[in-house]
Amino acid sequence: MLPRILIASLAARRGRVLLALLAVSLGVAVATALATLSLEVGDDLARTLRAAGPNFVVQPSGATLPLDVGGAEFRPARAGANLDLASVAALKQSFCKNNLLAAAPEIDAAATIAGRPATVVGTWFDHPLAAAGGTWRTGIAALRPTWTIDGHWPHDSNGSLTSYEIAIGRDLARRLDLAPGRNVEIAIGGTTRRFLVTAVVDAGGRDDARAFAPLETVAAMSDRPNTADRVWVSALVKPGPQGPAPDAARDPAGYERYMCTPYPANVAHDLARNLPGAEVLPLAEVVAGEGRVVGRLNLLLLLLALAALAAATLGLVSTTTATVMERRVEIGLLRSLGASSRQLAALLMTETALISCAGGALGWLVGGASAALVRGSTFGAGAAFEQLLLPVAIGLALGVAFLGTIGPLRLALRLDPATVLRGQP
Repeated sequence: MLPRILIASLAARRGRVLLALLAVSLGVAVATALATLSLEVGDDLARTLRAAGPNFVVQPSGATLPLDVGGAEFRPARAGANLDLASVAALKQSFCKNNLLAAAPEIDAAATIAGRPATVVGTWFDHPLAAAGGTWRTGIAALRPTWTIDGHWPHDSNGSLTSYEIAIGRDLARRLDLAPGRNVEIAIGGTTRRFLVTAVVDAGGRDDARAFAPLETVAAMSDRPNTADRVWVSALVKPGPQGPAPDAARDPAGYERYMCTPYPANVAHDLARNLPGAEVLPLAEVVAGEGRVVGRLNLLLLLLALAALAAATLGLVSTTTATVMERRVEIGLLRSLGASSRQLAALLMTETALISCAGGALGWLVGGASAALVRGSTFGAGAAFEQLLLPVAIGLALGVAFLGTIGPLRLALRLDPATVLRGQP
């Protein structure tokens, strides 16, 4: 009996049904699109933010980074410790290897450039490195894409070339009156070589007062083969949690989920396990800044989704209330024939639930397609339909159905059958 009543009721009110379906579909579509973007664009945005430079540094255990004190570098005693250059490839053996985007080792050398003291940094520029999973292209060209250069980066060498190339920081180039295409004598230790200036680098900060040459060349001239002072790393991470890790004994699943999430501390710990004698430090300010941006984006998406669902609920309330008023004679007749409040509520709620489930499925399709268009136009990659969001979309639609039917249902239950059937308002 109930199915026949539902079918007849829905068929007789096609206009109202379409309006309710549209309200639920639009609300769920917006919520689904925003949820899809939150799941996928978060990584896209984090990858985009990674263009700002590295967010981790690998250094010898106990060492600290050089401190800039009054324009001069102050190096603590342990800052002269060395890293094995093989540690760069070892980074790709970690559990979070797929989160690593770029890396570049560095070695500092006190030098004399055109007769004036300066610091030459040996590094990789665009270096193919054999690592787990295939060739990994490393170097500062990928690590620091925001640096602007006038010219081109030096070519990586093995230290045995007869011609050498170097990039000069903007401030140092201005002080030494150097430009791309010029040659300059550089002495490191007891070795002097003639270098070709291939680029002037605008990096910002103290890097503008340095010069950058192939790592193998600088290592050979300073007699420090196969070593590095530090390795800068750029990795995708998630904002760190507010609280501590769950207790492993009380909540093993939560603890495992926590440890498998690429939080900065977890990534640093995982990378360090494959690097004996080294420590990995996250750059706290960089990581925290990225986390704030991603967190605020997710909060904005959540607020927009809630607003869309609230609008859908209000639209359903309006449509269902109008339906109850149109059907007050039918409702009064059912009550006079003995229909209980529970049976009447079941009828109205089932009608709305059927409409909402259909609207939820339609909203999931529209929302997934919308997210693909938005992501493709913004980040160059279309979003895939998130299958896990389909039950979420149906659940949201049922929630909208419940909230949108409570008020009209109370109105229907308050109708007096005798008054309605006499035709009184």
